[in-house]
Amino acid sequence: MKKGVVVILIIIIVSIVCFFPVTQNSTINISATFDNTILQIVHPDNWKNWYPEIKKAYKINPADYSLKKNDSQKIDTLSIPGEKFIIHAISPMSYNVTETGKHLENNYAFTVFPGDSKNDMKIYLVNKTPLIFSLFNKTRPGESALTAFKTYMETPEEFYGFDIKMSQIRDPIIASKVTKILNKEVFVKIANARDELMNYLTKNNLQKTGHISVSYIPLLHDSMQITVGVPVNKIAAASNGIECLSLPAGGRVLVANYEGKFSGRKKAYQAMTKYLTDHTLSIPAESFERYLNDSLPSSDSDLIQIELNYPVY
Repeated sequence: MKKGVVVILIIIIVSIVCFFPVTQNSTINISATFDNTILQIVHPDNWKNWYPEIKKAYKINPADYSLKKNDSQKIDTLSIPGEKFIIHAISPMSYNVTETGKHLENNYAFTVFPGDSKNDMKIYLVNKTPLIFSLFNKTRPGESALTAFKTYMETPEEFYGFDIKMSQIRDPIIASKVTKILNKEVFVKIANARDELMNYLTKNNLQKTGHISVSYIPLLHDSMQITVGVPVNKIAAASNGIECLSLPAGGRVLVANYEGKFSGRKKAYQAMTKYLTDHTLSIPAESFERYLNDSLPSSDSDLIQIELNYPVY
Protein backbone atom coordinates (compact mmCIF):
# COMPACT_ATOMS: atom_id res chain seq x y z
CA MET A 1 0.00 0.00 0.00
CA LYS A 2 2.78 2.38 0.96
CA LYS A 3 4.65 1.53 -2.24
CA GLY A 4 1.57 2.43 -4.25
CA VAL A 5 1.29 5.79 -2.54
CA VAL A 6 4.96 6.46 -3.17
CA VAL A 7 4.59 5.59 -6.85
CA ILE A 8 1.58 7.88 -7.16
CA LEU A 9 3.47 10.70 -5.44
CA ILE A 10 6.44 10.21 -7.75
CA ILE A 11 4.15 10.32 -10.80
CA ILE A 12 2.52 13.52 -9.53
CA ILE A 13 5.87 15.16 -8.81
CA VAL A 14 7.30 14.16 -12.20
CA SER A 15 4.17 15.46 -13.94
CA ILE A 16 4.42 18.78 -12.11
CA VAL A 17 8.10 19.11 -12.93
CA CYS A 18 7.63 18.14 -16.58
CA PHE A 19 4.92 20.71 -17.13
CA PHE A 20 6.49 23.42 -14.99
CA PRO A 21 6.80 26.50 -17.22
CA VAL A 22 10.34 27.45 -18.17
CA THR A 23 11.14 30.91 -19.51
CA GLN A 24 13.13 30.80 -22.74
CA ASN A 25 14.78 33.62 -24.65
CA SER A 26 15.99 33.67 -28.24
CA THR A 27 17.02 36.23 -30.84
CA ILE A 28 16.12 36.23 -34.52
CA ASN A 29 18.29 38.28 -36.89
CA ILE A 30 16.59 39.84 -39.90
CA SER A 31 18.16 41.53 -42.92
CA ALA A 32 15.71 44.38 -43.52
CA THR A 33 15.37 48.12 -43.05
CA PHE A 34 14.01 49.60 -39.83
CA ASP A 35 11.06 51.27 -41.57
CA ASN A 36 9.96 48.17 -43.47
CA THR A 37 10.22 45.98 -40.38
CA ILE A 38 8.30 48.31 -38.12
CA LEU A 39 5.53 48.95 -40.66
CA GLN A 40 4.84 45.23 -40.88
CA ILE A 41 4.75 44.88 -37.09
CA VAL A 42 2.92 47.96 -35.80
CA HIS A 43 -0.04 47.53 -38.15
CA PRO A 44 -1.73 44.23 -37.17
CA ASP A 45 -3.59 44.15 -40.48
CA ASN A 46 -0.19 43.53 -42.12
CA TRP A 47 0.27 40.35 -40.09
CA LYS A 48 -1.77 38.48 -42.69
CA ASN A 49 1.19 39.01 -45.04
CA TRP A 50 3.52 36.83 -42.99
CA TYR A 51 1.92 35.10 -39.95
CA PRO A 52 1.60 31.47 -41.22
CA GLU A 53 -1.87 30.53 -39.94
CA ILE A 54 -3.39 33.94 -40.64
CA LYS A 55 -1.78 34.19 -44.08
CA LYS A 56 -3.05 30.74 -45.06
CA ALA A 57 -6.62 31.41 -43.90
CA TYR A 58 -6.72 34.81 -45.60
CA LYS A 59 -5.45 33.34 -48.86
CA ILE A 60 -8.13 30.63 -48.81
CA ASN A 61 -10.98 33.02 -48.02
CA PRO A 62 -10.49 36.69 -47.06
CA ALA A 63 -14.05 36.78 -45.70
CA ASP A 64 -13.03 34.38 -42.91
CA TYR A 65 -10.52 36.91 -41.60
CA SER A 66 -11.43 39.72 -39.22
CA LEU A 67 -9.56 42.33 -37.20
CA LYS A 68 -11.08 44.08 -34.21
CA LYS A 69 -9.23 47.01 -32.69
CA ASN A 70 -9.34 48.31 -29.14
CA ASP A 71 -7.32 51.49 -29.42
CA SER A 72 -7.81 52.59 -25.81
CA GLN A 73 -6.11 49.46 -24.50
CA LYS A 74 -3.83 48.95 -27.49
CA ILE A 75 -5.21 45.47 -28.04
CA ASP A 76 -6.12 43.99 -31.42
CA THR A 77 -7.84 40.66 -32.01
CA LEU A 78 -7.28 38.78 -35.25
CA SER A 79 -9.75 35.99 -35.93
CA ILE A 80 -9.66 33.13 -38.44
CA PRO A 81 -11.71 29.92 -38.43
CA GLY A 82 -11.01 28.08 -35.16
CA GLU A 83 -8.31 30.47 -33.91
CA LYS A 84 -7.83 33.90 -32.38
CA PHE A 85 -4.71 35.98 -31.96
CA ILE A 86 -4.80 38.67 -29.29
CA ILE A 87 -2.08 41.24 -29.90
CA HIS A 88 -1.24 43.60 -27.04
CA ALA A 89 1.03 46.49 -27.98
CA ILE A 90 3.12 46.99 -24.84
CA SER A 91 5.07 49.67 -26.73
CA PRO A 92 5.59 50.48 -30.43
CA MET A 93 8.46 47.99 -30.38
CA SER A 94 7.18 45.33 -27.95
CA TYR A 95 4.19 43.00 -28.20
CA ASN A 96 2.53 40.27 -26.20
CA VAL A 97 0.67 37.69 -28.28
CA THR A 98 -1.86 35.12 -27.11
CA GLU A 99 -2.91 32.37 -29.51
CA THR A 100 -6.15 30.56 -28.65
CA GLY A 101 -7.96 27.72 -30.40
CA LYS A 102 -7.55 24.09 -31.34
CA HIS A 103 -7.74 23.21 -27.62
CA LEU A 104 -4.46 25.04 -26.96
CA GLU A 105 -3.35 28.44 -25.71
CA ASN A 106 0.09 29.83 -26.38
CA ASN A 107 1.55 33.04 -25.09
CA TYR A 108 4.74 34.82 -26.03
CA ALA A 109 6.25 38.28 -26.18
CA PHE A 110 8.74 39.85 -28.53
CA THR A 111 10.62 43.11 -28.97
CA VAL A 112 11.96 44.55 -32.21
CA PHE A 113 15.12 46.64 -32.21
CA PRO A 114 17.87 47.72 -34.65
CA GLY A 115 20.79 45.38 -35.18
CA ASP A 116 24.50 46.01 -35.21
CA SER A 117 24.70 47.24 -38.80
CA LYS A 118 22.67 49.05 -41.43
CA ASN A 119 19.62 47.14 -42.71
CA ASP A 120 19.97 44.68 -39.86
CA MET A 121 17.17 44.12 -37.35
CA LYS A 122 16.76 41.84 -34.35
CA ILE A 123 13.70 40.33 -32.69
CA TYR A 124 14.04 39.27 -29.07
CA LEU A 125 11.55 36.47 -28.32
CA VAL A 126 10.45 35.53 -24.79
CA ASN A 127 8.11 32.67 -23.98
CA LYS A 128 7.22 30.20 -21.28
CA THR A 129 7.30 26.56 -22.31
CA PRO A 130 6.64 23.38 -20.28
CA LEU A 131 9.96 21.85 -19.29
CA ILE A 132 9.26 18.60 -21.12
CA PHE A 133 8.72 20.47 -24.40
CA SER A 134 12.01 22.32 -24.03
CA LEU A 135 13.83 19.03 -23.31
CA PHE A 136 12.55 17.52 -26.55
CA ASN A 137 13.24 20.67 -28.62
CA LYS A 138 9.59 21.27 -29.39
CA THR A 139 9.03 24.47 -31.38
CA ARG A 140 8.40 27.28 -28.93
CA PRO A 141 5.37 29.56 -29.14
CA GLY A 142 6.05 32.45 -31.51
CA GLU A 143 9.17 30.88 -32.97
CA SER A 144 7.56 29.62 -36.19
CA ALA A 145 5.65 32.90 -36.67
CA LEU A 146 8.73 35.11 -36.28
CA THR A 147 10.83 32.77 -38.42
CA ALA A 148 8.15 33.15 -41.11
CA PHE A 149 8.38 36.92 -40.64
CA LYS A 150 12.14 36.73 -41.25
CA THR A 151 11.54 34.74 -44.45
CA TYR A 152 8.92 37.23 -45.62
CA MET A 153 11.16 40.25 -45.03
CA GLU A 154 14.22 38.66 -46.66
CA THR A 155 12.50 37.20 -49.74
CA PRO A 156 11.98 39.83 -52.47
CA GLU A 157 9.18 37.90 -54.17
CA GLU A 158 7.29 37.80 -50.85
CA PHE A 159 7.92 41.36 -49.66
CA TYR A 160 8.13 43.30 -52.94
CA GLY A 161 5.85 41.05 -54.99
CA PHE A 162 8.55 40.29 -57.58
CA ASP A 163 11.62 38.05 -57.64
CA ILE A 164 14.13 40.89 -57.72
CA LYS A 165 17.77 39.89 -58.04
CA MET A 166 21.16 41.19 -59.09
CA SER A 167 22.48 40.14 -62.50
CA GLN A 168 24.95 41.24 -65.18
CA ILE A 169 24.43 42.95 -68.52
CA ARG A 170 23.94 40.17 -71.04
CA ASP A 171 24.01 42.19 -74.29
CA PRO A 172 27.39 43.96 -74.72
CA ILE A 173 26.50 45.59 -78.07
CA ILE A 174 23.12 47.17 -78.81
CA ALA A 175 21.87 48.70 -82.06
CA SER A 176 19.47 51.38 -80.85
CA LYS A 177 17.20 54.15 -82.06
CA VAL A 178 16.12 57.08 -79.87
CA THR A 179 12.88 58.92 -80.65
CA LYS A 180 10.82 61.61 -78.95
CA ILE A 181 7.10 60.98 -79.35
CA LEU A 182 3.66 61.77 -77.98
CA ASN A 183 2.43 59.29 -75.39
CA LYS A 184 -0.51 58.27 -77.58
CA GLU A 185 1.90 57.25 -80.37
CA VAL A 186 3.91 54.82 -78.27
CA PHE A 187 2.72 51.51 -79.73
CA VAL A 188 3.04 52.61 -83.35
CA LYS A 189 6.43 54.21 -82.79
CA ILE A 190 8.07 51.27 -80.99
CA ALA A 191 6.89 48.97 -83.80
CA ASN A 192 8.29 51.37 -86.43
CA ALA A 193 11.61 51.61 -84.58
CA ARG A 194 11.86 47.82 -84.39
CA ASP A 195 11.25 47.51 -88.16
CA GLU A 196 13.90 50.14 -88.88
CA LEU A 197 16.37 48.33 -86.65
CA MET A 198 15.76 44.98 -88.34
CA ASN A 199 16.36 46.60 -91.74
CA TYR A 200 19.57 48.13 -90.35
CA LEU A 201 20.72 44.67 -89.25
CA THR A 202 20.08 43.25 -92.71
CA LYS A 203 21.91 46.07 -94.53
CA ASN A 204 24.93 45.80 -92.23
CA ASN A 205 25.07 42.01 -92.10
CA LEU A 206 24.49 41.99 -88.34
CA GLN A 207 23.10 39.11 -86.32
CA LYS A 208 20.48 39.59 -83.62
CA THR A 209 21.91 38.03 -80.44
CA GLY A 210 19.23 38.66 -77.80
CA HIS A 211 15.83 40.08 -76.96
CA ILE A 212 14.45 43.42 -78.17
CA SER A 213 14.52 46.09 -75.46
CA VAL A 214 12.64 49.34 -74.94
CA SER A 215 13.30 52.22 -72.56
CA TYR A 216 10.51 54.72 -71.80
CA ILE A 217 11.45 58.13 -70.38
CA PRO A 218 8.57 60.54 -69.56
CA LEU A 219 8.95 64.10 -70.87
CA LEU A 220 6.86 67.24 -70.51
CA HIS A 221 3.60 67.96 -72.32
CA ASP A 222 2.25 64.43 -72.67
CA SER A 223 5.34 63.13 -74.44
CA MET A 224 8.14 60.65 -73.87
CA GLN A 225 11.46 59.49 -75.21
CA ILE A 226 11.71 55.90 -76.31
CA THR A 227 14.85 53.93 -77.01
CA VAL A 228 14.33 50.69 -78.89
CA GLY A 229 17.32 48.37 -79.00
CA VAL A 230 18.35 45.08 -80.60
CA PRO A 231 21.44 43.18 -79.35
CA VAL A 232 23.91 42.50 -82.18
CA ASN A 233 27.12 40.57 -82.68
CA LYS A 234 29.34 43.47 -83.77
CA ILE A 235 29.48 47.25 -84.18
CA ALA A 236 28.43 48.87 -87.47
CA ALA A 237 28.42 52.47 -88.66
CA ALA A 238 25.58 54.74 -87.54
CA SER A 239 22.80 55.38 -90.04
CA ASN A 240 19.43 57.19 -90.07
CA GLY A 241 19.40 57.77 -86.32
CA ILE A 242 20.52 54.22 -85.47
CA GLU A 243 23.84 53.59 -83.79
CA CYS A 244 25.59 50.71 -82.09
CA LEU A 245 26.44 51.16 -78.43
CA SER A 246 28.91 49.20 -76.35
CA LEU A 247 27.70 48.45 -72.82
CA PRO A 248 30.13 47.90 -69.93
CA ALA A 249 31.21 44.26 -69.72
CA GLY A 250 30.14 42.75 -66.43
CA GLY A 251 28.00 45.79 -65.58
CA ARG A 252 25.47 45.13 -62.84
CA VAL A 253 21.74 45.28 -63.39
CA LEU A 254 18.88 44.71 -61.01
CA VAL A 255 16.26 42.56 -62.73
CA ALA A 256 12.67 41.48 -62.16
CA ASN A 257 10.33 39.57 -64.47
CA TYR A 258 6.81 40.74 -65.18
CA GLU A 259 4.08 38.91 -67.08
CA GLY A 260 0.66 40.47 -67.60
CA LYS A 261 -1.02 43.44 -69.21
CA PHE A 262 1.24 46.20 -70.53
CA SER A 263 -0.64 48.73 -68.38
CA GLY A 264 -0.02 46.67 -65.24
CA ARG A 265 3.78 46.70 -65.45
CA LYS A 266 3.82 49.85 -63.30
CA LYS A 267 3.68 47.51 -60.29
CA ALA A 268 7.08 46.12 -61.26
CA TYR A 269 8.55 49.63 -61.55
CA GLN A 270 7.17 50.57 -58.13
CA ALA A 271 8.60 47.42 -56.54
CA MET A 272 12.01 48.02 -58.13
CA THR A 273 12.05 51.67 -57.02
CA LYS A 274 11.36 50.64 -53.43
CA TYR A 275 14.03 47.93 -53.58
CA LEU A 276 16.58 50.42 -54.90
CA THR A 277 15.76 52.84 -52.07
CA ASP A 278 15.84 50.15 -49.39
CA HIS A 279 19.23 48.90 -50.57
CA THR A 280 20.65 52.38 -51.30
CA LEU A 281 21.52 51.53 -54.91
CA SER A 282 22.26 54.28 -57.45
CA ILE A 283 21.16 54.26 -61.10
CA PRO A 284 23.80 55.41 -63.63
CA ALA A 285 21.49 54.91 -66.64
CA GLU A 286 17.81 54.59 -67.51
CA SER A 287 15.89 51.40 -66.90
CA PHE A 288 14.84 49.27 -69.87
CA GLU A 289 12.50 46.40 -70.59
CA ARG A 290 13.72 43.25 -72.35
CA TYR A 291 10.78 41.63 -74.17
CA LEU A 292 11.39 37.95 -73.52
CA ASN A 293 9.19 36.72 -76.37
CA ASP A 294 10.24 39.59 -78.69
CA SER A 295 6.57 40.52 -79.02
CA LEU A 296 6.01 44.25 -78.60
CA PRO A 297 2.61 45.45 -77.31
CA SER A 298 0.08 47.14 -79.57
CA SER A 299 -2.24 48.33 -76.76
CA ASP A 300 -2.37 48.79 -72.99
CA SER A 301 -4.32 45.54 -72.63
CA ASP A 302 -1.83 43.37 -74.56
CA LEU A 303 -0.15 40.63 -72.53
CA ILE A 304 3.61 40.99 -72.31
CA GLN A 305 6.55 39.06 -70.88
CA ILE A 306 9.39 41.34 -69.89
CA GLU A 307 12.49 41.42 -67.78
CA LEU A 308 12.78 44.86 -66.23
CA ASN A 309 16.42 45.97 -65.95
CA TYR A 310 17.88 48.75 -63.82
CA PRO A 311 21.63 49.41 -64.27
CA VAL A 312 23.05 49.97 -60.76
CA TYR A 313 26.24 50.58 -58.85
